[in-house]
Amino acid sequence: MLTPDALRSWTTRILRQTGASEEAADVTARLLVDTSRRGLDSHGVVFLSFYLPRLRAGTTRGDARPEIAVDLPALALVDGHDGLGAYVASFAMELACDKAASAGAAVVVVRRSSHFGAASCYAELAARRGFVGLVLSNSDPGMAPAGALGPILGTNPLALAAPAPTDVLLPSLDIATSVVAQGRIILASRAGTTIPGDWAIGPDGHPTDDPDEALAGSVLPMGGHKGLGLAFMIDVLTACIGGSLLSADISGDPASPTPQDTGHFFLAVRADALRSLRDYEDSLRRLIGIVHGAPRADWAEPFLIPGEREAVVAAERADAIPLPEPTVALLRGLGDEYGITFPA
Repeated sequence: MLTPDALRSWTTRILRQTGASEEAADVTARLLVDTSRRGLDSHGVVFLSFYLPRLRAGTTRGDARPEIAVDLPALALVDGHDGLGAYVASFAMELACDKAASAGAAVVVVRRSSHFGAASCYAELAARRGFVGLVLSNSDPGMAPAGALGPILGTNPLALAAPAPTDVLLPSLDIATSVVAQGRIILASRAGTTIPGDWAIGPDGHPTDDPDEALAGSVLPMGGHKGLGLAFMIDVLTACIGGSLLSADISGDPASPTPQDTGHFFLAVRADALRSLRDYEDSLRRLIGIVHGAPRADWAEPFLIPGEREAVVAAERADAIPLPEPTVALLRGLGDEYGITFPA
């Protein structure tokens, strides 16, 4: 186990070692470690194995600063200049909140970004500032329905978070449009374990429980045509509107010679724009109470609101983050390769 501070310090140093600016490294390290602390291990510090080779090769620019390319009162386009996705996304959501403070709601679309980790990081950024935050992103192709002989679209994620008073849990939804995030299949492959047979298909289009076959094939969309349709529309809101690559054209290979040019979409809505903050908070409390207090069978687990499970894990990991042995081995290897010894 490592303390969050120790893991954050090492992550920052190895990002700096591979060319990230101080600000970009700090933001990226903080969000990666926070993601691991919340139990979203498939999108946490393990993604250094993707970021570092691209930083070293220059296909992700560690010194890039996001730039506002189109600036309207409640709408903007940000050019990420192929920078670290977490740094670019944080800038874009802060901008959406700044605009929504006066306009009531605002949208910021991003082009020429890269993988940004867990989408909920940015939805929660907005929620902590008093805004409902919606985050969409396209991603490299990895999803297709049964029978497909290869990926069609990305697992294009969606996150939505809402502000809450200090005595109430902050609601936060973070989902891929696939049955499962592709990162969980990667973790299963590293651990040498099987996966449920309804997660993915192999390259022959048939369901598989072999994670390596699944990675050579495609993850299945959640809800069948519903997940595929949602992923399609996320490509519209990111790539088609903003000018980034379509998910089908994004490279998920860390050794690729070309930048990812990923697209993001950020919406911020002021929670007190249409009614008083007190009325909003009263409604939120009642909504949470409806879920928690719903009648359930004796055998049923308690009903949770979005983000509740992650909040419990985050509290358990406040002082130390347990890392699976395959992840420790991965990070040690990265430390040896990049000259920053992993402290565990």
